[in-house]
Amino acid sequence: MTSRFARTGRLTGLALRRDRFRILIWILVLVGLMIGVAFKFTDIFGTQHEIAAIKDTLKSPAMVALLGAFKFTNNPSTAQIFSTEMVVFMTITQIIMNIMLGVHATRGEEDEGITELIRSRAVGQLAPLSAAALELVIVNALVAILYGIGLGFSDMHGITTEGNWTVAIGLAAVSLAFGLLALLTAQLADHSASATGLTYALFGLAYIVRMMTDVQNPDYTWWSPLGWVEKISPYHHPNWLPIVLALLLALILFILAAIINLQRDLNAGAIATRPGRRTASTFLRGPVSLLWRREHNVIIGWIIGLAILAMTYGSIYNSVGDMLKTNPTMQQVFGSNVLHEANHAMLVSFTSTLVILLATLSAIPGIQLVYKLYSDETNGWLESLYAGPLSRTRLFFGYVGTGLLSSIVAFGVAISTLILVGNATLSHPKDGLTTFELWQSIWGQLPAVLVFIGIATAIIGWWPRIRTLNWLYLGLGFITLYMGGMLKLPKWAQHLSPLGWMNKVPSHDVEWTNFSWMLVLSLVLILIGWWGYRRRDLHMS
Repeated sequence: MTSRFARTGRLTGLALRRDRFRILIWILVLVGLMIGVAFKFTDIFGTQHEIAAIKDTLKSPAMVALLGAFKFTNNPSTAQIFSTEMVVFMTITQIIMNIMLGVHATRGEEDEGITELIRSRAVGQLAPLSAAALELVIVNALVAILYGIGLGFSDMHGITTEGNWTVAIGLAAVSLAFGLLALLTAQLADHSASATGLTYALFGLAYIVRMMTDVQNPDYTWWSPLGWVEKISPYHHPNWLPIVLALLLALILFILAAIINLQRDLNAGAIATRPGRRTASTFLRGPVSLLWRREHNVIIGWIIGLAILAMTYGSIYNSVGDMLKTNPTMQQVFGSNVLHEANHAMLVSFTSTLVILLATLSAIPGIQLVYKLYSDETNGWLESLYAGPLSRTRLFFGYVGTGLLSSIVAFGVAISTLILVGNATLSHPKDGLTTFELWQSIWGQLPAVLVFIGIATAIIGWWPRIRTLNWLYLGLGFITLYMGGMLKLPKWAQHLSPLGWMNKVPSHDVEWTNFSWMLVLSLVLILIGWWGYRRRDLHMS
């Protein structure tokens, strides 16, 4: 059995060297965000008056759905407010890092033929998988150490040494569990796109279960591994049980991945791919139809996944806005019309935050499809296409057009599902959002989605190696707007990305001037990318 792990240490060192820049960027982002916010929290919520102002807000169903349900003491400290606002959000961000690293180190390497070359040497059968797992352990441990040390210097009121290390190790343990889930799905799926999609689907399911149980009954949040991080309660009553459970789950997932790895063939997944037709259909006549045939499961998965997420958020509209049910005496004091207007305003504000979230997520499939042009190029899959009478322009706009359409449809479906389902759940239909506000929600952030795809297109056309920067830019824009109010960030910081160039809708009207020039900007970026793609050398493997 030992021989199956031969050279694991050497492969781990090579993996860390291979991913050193990717890991460094992630560590800087995660640690910088966590520690930077911790230092800022003393100024934001340093007094009991400031804490009391945010305490009731964090207990509202809307904020519980977004950030999780946490327990407070009667007089919560700054550290308790910090953990409430940051723990779930930072865990989600760190999980994304683990999924990306995990899939890339296993199924991604296998797709490129690197694993086959490694296995041809005197290397144990489980060594590549073990090296990937060990890499995740090292990266998460390093992030946890930096979290624990950095929080100790933040000087927040209410912090404790045990609390600092509980939250640091807790985030690392839960994130590691999802990273090893990615290693498991990499054994099940037959290529990296399917492994990534399956992992994110399970991650999304865990998020939805966490959100629904937090709003309805936080005791049931134990059913979601993502909810375990809430149970740590680092600055209230530190609880190490969720950490133990997360590490145990990670171990089980690794064992399952190892068992499947021993049973399956190299370059194949445990879940067999359905064989295609013996002859191509008449639909497969061009690059767009071929791209759709290859990626339709991913595109449809994103659309359905965002619709389900939006539906889940919509299902708590009644809890968010029903002030009449929670405050029965208010109807007698203020009258029903005033309360309906207040409920409606709360729902509009809640929707404005979700529009930013859904716009950010909707940009991802479009960017992925644009980047697919470069990955297909470097993998050599475009050689046979370019061998025929196919121009670069046609292929370029086939990928870009499919990406744009996928993101537009995903965003429109998500917003429509959110508001329609939300309105259907309301006890008082008068509280619901109007059709006009639905369209405002779509038009208000659609240009931002298109600009991000335009940036991705320009990068692929001129300098594909820096494509990771667009993901960081998208994440930065989301963070500054999603948490800008709670962190009291200056206005200029919230306007750093396209997500902040438009008004928050439907709380405010659509800025049609900004709408117009942002559409023009996205078109210019696409044309710049097209010009660069026509001129640069192709990287064929």
